[in-house]
Amino acid sequence: MLADDIARRRAALWRALPDDVRAVLVFGFGDALGAGTMSHGALRYLTGWNSHEAQSLAILTPQGCRLLVSSPFLAPPSDLGAQSLPSNRWGEAIAAHVGPSGPLATIGFGEMPHATHSTLCAALGGHAVTQADDILSTLRMVKSPTELASLTKGAALCDDLFDRLPVHMRSGEPVWKTQLRQETHARLSGADYCRTWLTVRPIADRPRYWPEENRNIPQDGDQVLFGIALTVNGYWAHGIRMGTVGPARAEHEVLWSIAHDALLAGEAALTPGCPVGDIETAMSGVVLSRTRGSADLRRFRNGHGLGVSYEDPMLSDHFPQHWGPEQFRTAPPDAQTIETGMVFELHPNLFIPGLGGAALGDMMTIEPAGARAMLHFPRRLFLS
Repeated sequence: MLADDIARRRAALWRALPDDVRAVLVFGFGDALGAGTMSHGALRYLTGWNSHEAQSLAILTPQGCRLLVSSPFLAPPSDLGAQSLPSNRWGEAIAAHVGPSGPLATIGFGEMPHATHSTLCAALGGHAVTQADDILSTLRMVKSPTELASLTKGAALCDDLFDRLPVHMRSGEPVWKTQLRQETHARLSGADYCRTWLTVRPIADRPRYWPEENRNIPQDGDQVLFGIALTVNGYWAHGIRMGTVGPARAEHEVLWSIAHDALLAGEAALTPGCPVGDIETAMSGVVLSRTRGSADLRRFRNGHGLGVSYEDPMLSDHFPQHWGPEQFRTAPPDAQTIETGMVFELHPNLFIPGLGGAALGDMMTIEPAGARAMLHFPRRLFLS
């Protein structure tokens, strides 16, 4: 990330905060937690720093940045004023840097471990605190040309991995080895991070991520569903494609067509000025209308925003998580309209026990005339 971009982001954040805020405390883990963290995206957006598996805290003031890193084995850039310090002593460092009292803003504290959080709360007792996560999330929605360049590079890597996949289905190796080869290739080709799911089964049942659930060797008649999530310069690229080992069965072609038509409906709804919630409505409408009578239908989230977080905050909240118990579903947020420069991942999907599954995912950038797909690998069923 360019220093000028980071300076502009910090300036925009200060303009959006209450005038009396003296410092902003930004917490984050690094990319070792992969898609499981949003605080990492906030920290990286404002500092460029990847904390990997360690906790970090940036103390931002109008004068600059002071970075506290909980591991002594990491070496941040010198311009971040970094200090290696156990998290139970961060409160002392904050008091020394900004004083014992006064208004502060916090970002990323919702993902902070309890031990760290309780220590900081005790140390910050004299400060009035503003939670600024939503303020920053709003500033992150529209991507700059620099950000779009990183997202485009990530999309090209996804295309490369999709192109390499069919030959692996005939290698005679178990599925987990194909995943490892693909993820390693992505890293060698310029990805900071890469995680995949690969389901190769006669009846695709769900996303499968781990070696212990992918020890099977591909066989004729298997469905193939392949999902990629990787980062380039901290920005997430994501896509899903599907195919078959040998000729596709008729029922699997029907499932593919449902996912394909839902993706087209979501893409058509991506128009500047329209509500973000319309995208979810369009895709779910296709899937549900084409699967009437399937009481055991299973689906995961139909899409999300993309950026320095895998599920870019606020935009992603408009896409409910359908998989699993009701407790994973949350009320939709306040209405948000689609704007030029936003980036989405749309991946409508469906799984019907005893029949099969389907999922197609594409990165979409919003331009004045509508959505432009960032992936180029064909959406049709590929044949291995």
